[in-house]
Amino acid sequence: MAKIVFFPFTVLFAAAALPAAAQVAVSTPAATVEQFYKPVSLRDPLVVSTVYGDSKGKGKPAGAQPSVAATTFTVYGLTLTGIMEDSRGRQALLRDAATGALYTLKGGRLTDSKKKAVPGVSGLVKGRQVILMTEDKKIHQLTLREKE
Repeated sequence: MAKIVFFPFTVLFAAAALPAAAQVAVSTPAATVEQFYKPVSLRDPLVVSTVYGDSKGKGKPAGAQPSVAATTFTVYGLTLTGIMEDSRGRQALLRDAATGALYTLKGGRLTDSKKKAVPGVSGLVKGRQVILMTEDKKIHQLTLREKE
């Protein structure tokens, strides 16, 4: 009786024996974030979204905020929304109650949502409190409240 011996290496040697033109390597380039994520608009995620026909959104595009120069800005209309801390330091998020505009206090400077410095205003973040100072040496303190 004859024994049949199977060698699995013969398949590997047969594939290696093919000419280089017959071996085809398929590869695709790595996909980038821009290929997968293409947002329609780059709106500020902290601003309430407006839907067509909403009474708040009529007359101006979604996410549109007045600039600091266009309005009469006062530090007394600001409310403290949040405080964040990272490796570069602490920063506070502030919102103007009258216009809904967002501001950031970072590194002692108050900036608007377009990263333009608000002239004449500086500040400091201490614990759960923000201290804002104006050019005329007036001080306004804001404290972060707990959500009820």
